[in-house]
Amino acid sequence: MSKKLINLPENCVDEMLDGLVRAHPGLSLHADNRVILTKQCADSKNRVALLSGGGSGHEPFAGGFVGAGMLSAAVAGSVFASPPARNVLHAIQCIAQGNEAGTLVFIPNYTGDCLNFGLAVEWAKSEGLKVESIVLGEDCALLRQDSSVGRRGMCGMVFIFKIAGAMAEEGKSLTDIVHTVRMVLEVLATFGVSLSACSLPGCGPLFKIGSDEMEVGLGVHGEAGIKRVKMCTAAEAVKVILEAIIGVLKLRPGDEVVVFINNLGGTSQLEQWVVTGEVHKQFVGLGIAVLRIYAACIMTSLEMAGIQVSALNISGVHKAEWLNYLDAETKACAWPGSPMSIPPEKSLLNIPPPPPKNNPEKYELQGPVISEGGCDILRRCLEAISVALISNECKLNELDSVCGDGDTGTTLRRMAEGILHQLISLPVSHPSTLLKQLSVIAETTMGGTSGALYSLMLTMAGKALETETEAVTAKTWAEAWLAGTHGTLNYSQANLGDRSMFDALLPACMTFESYKPITVKEVLIALEAAVMSAEEGCQKTRHMKARVGRATYVDASYVTDVDAGAYGVTVWLKALSSELKIVPNEIR
Repeated sequence: MSKKLINLPENCVDEMLDGLVRAHPGLSLHADNRVILTKQCADSKNRVALLSGGGSGHEPFAGGFVGAGMLSAAVAGSVFASPPARNVLHAIQCIAQGNEAGTLVFIPNYTGDCLNFGLAVEWAKSEGLKVESIVLGEDCALLRQDSSVGRRGMCGMVFIFKIAGAMAEEGKSLTDIVHTVRMVLEVLATFGVSLSACSLPGCGPLFKIGSDEMEVGLGVHGEAGIKRVKMCTAAEAVKVILEAIIGVLKLRPGDEVVVFINNLGGTSQLEQWVVTGEVHKQFVGLGIAVLRIYAACIMTSLEMAGIQVSALNISGVHKAEWLNYLDAETKACAWPGSPMSIPPEKSLLNIPPPPPKNNPEKYELQGPVISEGGCDILRRCLEAISVALISNECKLNELDSVCGDGDTGTTLRRMAEGILHQLISLPVSHPSTLLKQLSVIAETTMGGTSGALYSLMLTMAGKALETETEAVTAKTWAEAWLAGTHGTLNYSQANLGDRSMFDALLPACMTFESYKPITVKEVLIALEAAVMSAEEGCQKTRHMKARVGRATYVDASYVTDVDAGAYGVTVWLKALSSELKIVPNEIR
């Protein structure tokens, strides 16, 4: 287990956010939603508001870039996990209400962020708020034709925050800002190297690397890079980085760039400035002018030792305009040379929380009702599933650690504990309402991609039961299961064969439905067959090439075991099947 100066792992994100606003009185914190806001002047309501965020562990990203001239607000998730959609919605409501200029949401291109931020944007639009969103990604480590997830969002996103923030201060329209951001994305690229892995609070390193090796083309969530090479000098490492960037941006002698040197968190200042000098020297040696160069911790990966270089090709007709935006004043504390550690001189407007609207945790009882005996069975099944997920936490985390942050077991355990905590009060008599409540538990407790997927699945399944007028039967459950699975696939980038939870979930669901069970005995037979289909689908993921999620960014040779999400499906399905074999004889 790696050493970290924290108190409890489960409290470290909230304590970090508290420390940020203590050090910077110009910021305010809505702690319940993990939202950082700037205490802005009242006339800012006539300017386009900007929002971004993502998982914690990347500090100073994104809260450090909140301030006049950059972001209006940032929302933080758990370590390396997307914030829940409801927290994102809270942030949007805070900065969008009464703002006729509109709000622009910057979404880092990661599956969980796309799902949760996208869901929040849709909710905000349904409330009548003027909101637009752009998915940001500028990573050039993997530009593979077989990947549908696109370029990862890296430290280069902060260039966009700065340019868009300066435009907003000038009073530019939402349309103008969106147009400029899209142009910036076309001429922006990031690439990096790492000398060591990072570790989640309370855990060990997320991947192993030799003392004489370094990872090339890695991300910022603890995943390994595209290849591993022998340790080399700073000059040689910079040459590898710049070759990748120059190739993507098609830079030529005479071009001009603005550059970030991003310290991934564990690199010494000595190394950071050595690399900065090398980047400048090598660009100039190639005839490429460096107009601005910033070196700092911009988007870190906890304590990972490494460097990322992000280059913005500023050549052409927009050079003077973009340079002016980059040079414009900002009060964001993490922008290099622009601290925000003293209170602003102008009178400030504390942003109050928005009025409560349609609290999604409170539903009217809807849909068909099941018997008292059925309620007992359902409650015991939920308990058995929860216990099974909790007991498999370590196994699931181990499976997930080879391709990402190693938290699948932890997120499922949090959902299971949430279910057990509310088990007595859950509306098991009304399955449609129950599924909606379980959706809320998943979305609230899990976060990240898994939370969004399970929440969507349970929501869609509950919706399928909502209009059912007859008694709840095995056929009804099968239809709801099918609706939940297919409904989630409509929003996800995953499909059968992509190495995800759906490789176990979809075959199991279709197998159960194909049996068309009616009696208790038929249900048990169908469910046992569904478990077998799930296990077969899970085992197949061992040999699949990931096409969605974080595993797409990892060399396939590192991924040799089954997918963690698919294995999780087998865990709760087997628990359900085992419990149903016991319960009917006791209660019927």
